[in-house]
Amino acid sequence: MTKLSIPEVNEIITEAILNITKRYGVSNLRELLMMKNFSDTINELEEEANKVYKKYERKAIMKYLKQRQLLNKDVMTVIDAIINNSLLTSIANTRRARAGVATERILILLLRSSGVKCEEASIEYEGYKPDIIIPSNSAFGDYSKPNLDKIFVLAVKRTLRERWSEDIRIFRFPNSAFILIKPDPDFTPQKAEDMVKSGMKRIYIPDSLYNMYKDYLNILKRRYEVVFKPLSDLTKDLLEFQRKIGLS
Repeated sequence: MTKLSIPEVNEIITEAILNITKRYGVSNLRELLMMKNFSDTINELEEEANKVYKKYERKAIMKYLKQRQLLNKDVMTVIDAIINNSLLTSIANTRRARAGVATERILILLLRSSGVKCEEASIEYEGYKPDIIIPSNSAFGDYSKPNLDKIFVLAVKRTLRERWSEDIRIFRFPNSAFILIKPDPDFTPQKAEDMVKSGMKRIYIPDSLYNMYKDYLNILKRRYEVVFKPLSDLTKDLLEFQRKIGLS
Protein backbone atom coordinates (compact mmCIF):
# COMPACT_ATOMS: atom_id res chain seq x y z
CA MET A 1 0.00 0.00 0.00
CA THR A 2 1.25 3.46 -0.90
CA LYS A 3 2.21 5.57 2.12
CA LEU A 4 2.43 9.36 2.05
CA SER A 5 5.20 11.23 3.82
CA ILE A 6 3.47 13.49 6.37
CA PRO A 7 4.91 15.01 9.59
CA GLU A 8 4.36 13.13 12.86
CA VAL A 9 1.29 13.84 15.01
CA ASN A 10 3.24 15.83 17.62
CA GLU A 11 4.68 18.10 14.92
CA ILE A 12 1.18 18.73 13.57
CA ILE A 13 -0.09 19.56 17.08
CA THR A 14 2.86 21.88 17.79
CA GLU A 15 2.17 23.86 14.62
CA ALA A 16 -1.54 24.02 15.41
CA ILE A 17 -0.86 25.33 18.92
CA LEU A 18 1.57 27.92 17.52
CA ASN A 19 -1.06 29.10 15.03
CA ILE A 20 -3.81 29.39 17.66
CA THR A 21 -1.72 31.08 20.35
CA LYS A 22 -0.44 33.55 17.76
CA ARG A 23 -4.01 34.22 16.62
CA TYR A 24 -5.05 35.16 20.15
CA GLY A 25 -1.83 36.95 21.07
CA VAL A 26 -0.86 34.60 23.92
CA SER A 27 2.36 32.71 24.55
CA ASN A 28 1.08 29.34 25.79
CA LEU A 29 -1.96 27.14 26.38
CA ARG A 30 -2.36 28.25 29.99
CA GLU A 31 -2.85 31.85 28.85
CA LEU A 32 -5.20 30.70 26.11
CA LEU A 33 -7.37 28.87 28.65
CA MET A 34 -7.66 32.09 30.64
CA MET A 35 -9.30 33.69 27.59
CA LYS A 36 -11.47 30.82 26.30
CA ASN A 37 -13.38 28.01 27.95
CA PHE A 38 -11.92 24.51 27.85
CA SER A 39 -14.57 23.10 25.51
CA ASP A 40 -14.16 25.76 22.82
CA THR A 41 -10.37 25.65 23.13
CA ILE A 42 -9.99 21.94 22.49
CA ASN A 43 -12.47 22.09 19.62
CA GLU A 44 -10.60 24.97 17.97
CA LEU A 45 -7.23 23.29 18.46
CA GLU A 46 -8.54 20.02 17.03
CA GLU A 47 -9.88 21.84 13.97
CA GLU A 48 -6.60 23.71 13.50
CA ALA A 49 -4.61 20.48 13.76
CA ASN A 50 -6.89 18.96 11.11
CA LYS A 51 -6.30 21.98 8.87
CA VAL A 52 -2.52 21.71 9.31
CA TYR A 53 -2.66 17.97 8.60
CA LYS A 54 -4.60 18.50 5.36
CA LYS A 55 -2.05 21.11 4.26
CA TYR A 56 0.76 18.56 4.56
CA GLU A 57 -1.43 15.82 3.11
CA ARG A 58 -1.99 17.93 -0.01
CA LYS A 59 1.75 18.57 -0.35
CA ALA A 60 2.44 14.85 0.03
CA ILE A 61 -0.11 13.97 -2.66
CA MET A 62 1.36 16.55 -5.04
CA LYS A 63 4.82 15.09 -4.37
CA TYR A 64 3.48 11.59 -5.05
CA LEU A 65 1.97 12.68 -8.38
CA LYS A 66 5.10 14.60 -9.37
CA GLN A 67 7.37 11.63 -8.65
CA ARG A 68 5.21 9.51 -10.94
CA GLN A 69 5.07 12.25 -13.59
CA LEU A 70 1.29 12.44 -13.31
CA LEU A 71 0.81 16.16 -12.73
CA ASN A 72 0.25 16.95 -16.39
CA LYS A 73 -1.74 13.82 -17.25
CA ASP A 74 -5.47 13.75 -17.89
CA VAL A 75 -7.80 13.31 -14.91
CA MET A 76 -8.70 9.66 -15.56
CA THR A 77 -5.04 8.64 -15.82
CA VAL A 78 -4.33 10.25 -12.45
CA ILE A 79 -7.39 8.67 -10.84
CA ASP A 80 -6.46 5.22 -12.14
CA ALA A 81 -2.92 5.60 -10.81
CA ILE A 82 -4.17 6.65 -7.38
CA ILE A 83 -6.67 3.79 -7.12
CA ASN A 84 -4.28 1.15 -8.44
CA ASN A 85 -1.67 2.15 -5.85
CA SER A 86 -4.25 2.07 -3.01
CA LEU A 87 -3.51 5.71 -2.28
CA LEU A 88 -7.13 6.52 -1.43
CA THR A 89 -7.24 3.74 1.16
CA SER A 90 -3.93 4.88 2.61
CA ILE A 91 -5.14 8.50 2.87
CA ALA A 92 -8.39 7.51 4.60
CA ASN A 93 -6.78 5.10 7.06
CA THR A 94 -3.95 7.47 7.96
CA ARG A 95 -6.26 10.45 8.41
CA ARG A 96 -8.64 8.50 10.66
CA ALA A 97 -5.90 7.05 12.85
CA ARG A 98 -4.02 10.31 13.21
CA ALA A 99 -7.14 12.31 14.01
CA GLY A 100 -7.90 10.13 17.02
CA VAL A 101 -4.35 10.22 18.35
CA ALA A 102 -4.06 13.97 17.80
CA THR A 103 -7.29 14.63 19.71
CA GLU A 104 -6.14 12.58 22.70
CA ARG A 105 -2.76 14.33 22.79
CA ILE A 106 -4.33 17.79 22.49
CA LEU A 107 -6.59 16.91 25.42
CA ILE A 108 -3.58 15.77 27.46
CA LEU A 109 -1.72 19.02 26.72
CA LEU A 110 -4.72 21.14 27.75
CA LEU A 111 -5.27 19.13 30.93
CA ARG A 112 -1.62 19.45 31.88
CA SER A 113 -1.77 23.20 31.20
CA SER A 114 -4.63 23.31 33.69
CA GLY A 115 -2.65 21.46 36.37
CA VAL A 116 -3.99 17.94 35.79
CA LYS A 117 -1.35 15.19 35.90
CA CYS A 118 -2.10 12.74 33.10
CA GLU A 119 -0.60 10.43 30.45
CA GLU A 120 -1.57 8.37 27.45
CA ALA A 121 -2.75 5.14 29.02
CA SER A 122 -0.69 2.00 28.52
CA ILE A 123 -2.45 -0.11 31.15
CA GLU A 124 -5.23 -2.62 30.54
CA TYR A 125 -7.87 -3.81 32.98
CA GLU A 126 -10.34 -6.65 32.37
CA GLY A 127 -9.59 -6.56 28.65
CA TYR A 128 -10.04 -2.82 28.23
CA LYS A 129 -7.40 -0.16 27.56
CA PRO A 130 -8.44 3.47 28.25
CA ASP A 131 -7.08 6.43 26.29
CA ILE A 132 -5.88 8.69 29.11
CA ILE A 133 -5.00 7.98 32.74
CA ILE A 134 -4.80 10.35 35.70
CA PRO A 135 -2.31 10.80 37.28
CA SER A 136 -0.01 8.18 35.66
CA ASN A 137 0.30 4.61 34.45
CA SER A 138 2.54 3.79 37.39
CA ALA A 139 -0.24 4.80 39.81
CA PHE A 140 -2.26 1.83 38.51
CA GLY A 141 0.13 -0.43 40.41
CA ASP A 142 0.36 -4.20 40.11
CA TYR A 143 -1.91 -5.93 37.60
CA SER A 144 -2.72 -8.63 40.16
CA LYS A 145 -4.01 -5.99 42.60
CA PRO A 146 -4.43 -2.61 40.84
CA ASN A 147 -4.93 0.63 42.76
CA LEU A 148 -8.24 1.46 41.10
CA ASP A 149 -9.14 4.04 43.73
CA LYS A 150 -5.96 6.00 42.93
CA ILE A 151 -6.55 6.52 39.20
CA PHE A 152 -9.11 8.16 36.93
CA VAL A 153 -9.35 7.05 33.29
CA LEU A 154 -10.87 8.63 30.18
CA ALA A 155 -12.22 7.26 26.92
CA VAL A 156 -11.99 9.95 24.24
CA LYS A 157 -13.97 10.20 21.02
CA ARG A 158 -14.00 13.03 18.47
CA THR A 159 -17.51 12.11 17.28
CA LEU A 160 -20.13 9.48 18.03
CA ARG A 161 -19.48 7.83 14.67
CA GLU A 162 -16.29 6.38 16.15
CA ARG A 163 -17.85 3.27 17.73
CA TRP A 164 -18.60 4.81 21.13
CA SER A 165 -20.23 1.58 22.31
CA GLU A 166 -16.79 -0.04 22.57
CA ASP A 167 -16.00 2.34 25.41
CA ILE A 168 -18.79 1.24 27.72
CA ARG A 169 -16.18 -1.08 29.23
CA ILE A 170 -14.32 1.91 30.66
CA PHE A 171 -16.87 1.92 33.47
CA ARG A 172 -15.25 -1.23 34.80
CA PHE A 173 -12.96 1.36 36.37
CA PRO A 174 -14.70 3.00 39.36
CA ASN A 175 -13.29 6.44 38.47
CA SER A 176 -13.91 6.91 34.75
CA ALA A 177 -15.60 9.04 32.11
CA PHE A 178 -16.48 9.12 28.44
CA ILE A 179 -15.39 12.31 26.66
CA LEU A 180 -16.99 13.63 23.46
CA ILE A 181 -14.82 16.37 21.91
CA LYS A 182 -16.71 17.69 18.89
CA PRO A 183 -20.19 19.30 19.01
CA ASP A 184 -21.46 16.36 17.00
CA PRO A 185 -24.95 16.76 15.46
CA ASP A 186 -25.37 12.99 15.99
CA PHE A 187 -25.64 13.70 19.73
CA THR A 188 -29.36 14.07 20.39
CA PRO A 189 -31.59 13.44 23.43
CA GLN A 190 -32.42 10.01 22.03
CA LYS A 191 -28.73 9.23 21.47
CA ALA A 192 -27.98 10.36 25.03
CA GLU A 193 -30.60 7.96 26.39
CA ASP A 194 -29.28 5.14 24.18
CA MET A 195 -25.79 5.71 25.60
CA VAL A 196 -27.08 5.60 29.17
CA LYS A 197 -29.16 2.48 28.57
CA SER A 198 -26.09 0.82 27.04
CA GLY A 199 -24.11 1.38 30.25
CA MET A 200 -22.55 4.84 30.07
CA LYS A 201 -22.32 6.37 33.56
CA ARG A 202 -20.35 9.61 33.35
CA ILE A 203 -20.27 11.62 30.12
CA TYR A 204 -18.67 14.96 29.29
CA ILE A 205 -19.91 16.68 26.15
CA PRO A 206 -19.09 20.01 24.46
CA ASP A 207 -20.57 22.97 26.32
CA SER A 208 -22.75 23.93 23.34
CA LEU A 209 -24.42 20.49 23.30
CA TYR A 210 -24.85 20.46 27.06
CA ASN A 211 -26.52 23.87 27.04
CA MET A 212 -28.75 22.87 24.13
CA TYR A 213 -30.05 19.70 25.82
CA LYS A 214 -29.57 20.58 29.49
CA ASP A 215 -33.20 20.11 30.52
CA TYR A 216 -33.48 16.67 28.96
CA LEU A 217 -30.07 15.60 30.29
CA ASN A 218 -31.22 16.54 33.79
CA ILE A 219 -34.21 14.22 33.33
CA LEU A 220 -31.84 11.41 32.34
CA LYS A 221 -29.65 12.14 35.36
CA ARG A 222 -32.59 11.69 37.73
CA ARG A 223 -34.07 8.72 35.87
CA TYR A 224 -30.88 6.68 35.49
CA GLU A 225 -28.56 8.13 38.16
CA VAL A 226 -25.94 9.04 35.57
CA VAL A 227 -23.75 12.11 35.14
CA PHE A 228 -23.79 14.42 32.13
CA LYS A 229 -21.48 17.41 32.38
CA PRO A 230 -20.18 20.18 30.10
CA LEU A 231 -16.67 19.52 28.84
CA SER A 232 -15.38 22.69 30.52
CA ASP A 233 -16.07 21.05 33.91
CA LEU A 234 -13.59 18.27 33.22
CA THR A 235 -10.48 20.04 34.54
CA LYS A 236 -12.24 21.16 37.74
CA ASP A 237 -13.46 17.61 38.42
CA LEU A 238 -10.07 16.02 37.72
CA LEU A 239 -8.28 18.55 39.92
CA GLU A 240 -10.76 17.71 42.69
CA PHE A 241 -9.98 14.01 42.18
CA GLN A 242 -6.26 14.76 42.47
CA ARG A 243 -6.82 16.58 45.75
CA LYS A 244 -8.87 13.63 46.99
CA ILE A 245 -6.00 11.19 46.39
CA GLY A 246 -3.45 13.54 47.91
CA LEU A 247 -1.98 15.22 44.83
CA SER A 248 -1.70 19.00 44.83
